[in-house]
Amino acid sequence: MLDATTSAGTAGPRRLSRDARREQLVAAAMPVIAETGFADFSLDDVAARAGVTRNLLYHYFPRGRSDLVIAVAEEAGHRLTDDWITDESMPLPERLQANNARMIEHAMEPSDAWTIYQLARGSSDPEIRETVERFVEVVIGATSLNQLGTTDPPPAARIALRGYLAFFGAVLDEARSSGTSPERILPMLGATLVAALGAAGD
Repeated sequence: MLDATTSAGTAGPRRLSRDARREQLVAAAMPVIAETGFADFSLDDVAARAGVTRNLLYHYFPRGRSDLVIAVAEEAGHRLTDDWITDESMPLPERLQANNARMIEHAMEPSDAWTIYQLARGSSDPEIRETVERFVEVVIGATSLNQLGTTDPPPAARIALRGYLAFFGAVLDEARSSGTSPERILPMLGATLVAALGAAGD
């Protein structure tokens, strides 16, 4: 915990703002929850990792575990989808490769964000599902913008993109488990996206 004491003539460490403290707690919770899962993680472990008391966690997350899970799912979504490249000045194949490479890097570790995202996609909790769905829509919109020139794809294309994202996640997890190199995965993912959208447009 931050030490608020001061010595003569010396100012103590500046206290974190509410937003900064909340970010710190979420960051501390992510590896704990990624390792143990939504159902089995311990608030005491999160508090210990953050260097705070369990009571402080409840101050920021009044419902305890459920609020903390929603918060880490939200953070995972941002880490995976923020800064998705849609810059038209970059050739489309380069955008596709850069975005896929970024996700492959997350999946191959796997990063805490990737693990939490996959846990959230498989959750039956409505709040968790709603949270992860918002980020799925972000990726659908950004991918559609790159491939089709619009963030609002036609219904068939939206279905194709949603199916592609499920395929994408499954392929990356299988590649990690089997030790398949990312270099072999990138062309497959790009070709599958183009084929899926092509079929949706037929």
